[in-house]
Amino acid sequence: MKISIITATLNRATELNETIKSVMEQAHTDIDYIIVDGGSTDNSIEIIEHWQQLYPNNIGYISQTDNGIYEAINKGIKIATGDVIGTLHAGDRFYTPNVLSIIDHRMSDPQINMIYGDVHYVNKSGRIVRKYSSKNFKPELLKIGIAPPHPSLFLRKSIFEEYGLYKENYLIGADFELFVRLMLVNNLPGHYLPLDMVEMSTGGLSTQFFHRIFTNNTEKYRALRENSINVCCFSLLKRYLYTLK
Repeated sequence: MKISIITATLNRATELNETIKSVMEQAHTDIDYIIVDGGSTDNSIEIIEHWQQLYPNNIGYISQTDNGIYEAINKGIKIATGDVIGTLHAGDRFYTPNVLSIIDHRMSDPQINMIYGDVHYVNKSGRIVRKYSSKNFKPELLKIGIAPPHPSLFLRKSIFEEYGLYKENYLIGADFELFVRLMLVNNLPGHYLPLDMVEMSTGGLSTQFFHRIFTNNTEKYRALRENSINVCCFSLLKRYLYTLK
């Protein structure tokens, strides 16, 4: 099974090199790897072209300005040739070389359209500072703002074709909106894979304090309301109690 991986990046040359390396070191080799660069002014393109020369049949890229990460991801989805699509942002890495092999094995079941799992965050010194597991996730938790970690999400391309792409008018919440649209509105079942899939670097937009507290909550509330899920704005505060519990 061909798996498409989409990496959105902008001026993150050093981190990008490590991300590409982790993709091309996967034991599963039927990979369609699409790097969507937002018009970097560092040496990102040189790094991409270096890897593309090594893996000309696996790596393609786009380099042009965009209006945010979700427009970049959507560009990748539109040209993806894989049966299954996942994302891996610049600075993130697959935790082991076997992640895509396990995804391939699980999604060989035609009844499975969506898989998600676990991730962890590391700081600049490489120390794990947070683990994010989907073990206890159920769709009803979306109503209080809890979703599986987006970097662990793998969807069949046919799901995007049927239900639509990421909404580009969100800053950091379009992945949450996608979960709401798929799981609460269209009742698409997800399947938890008990696997630590991705090692994420802290410092990205969604981990910055203002966006974690303000933008994150306002966009999650908006995503629920736009999909006709009637919740009180204060209901999202319940997730902090749930997390502590």
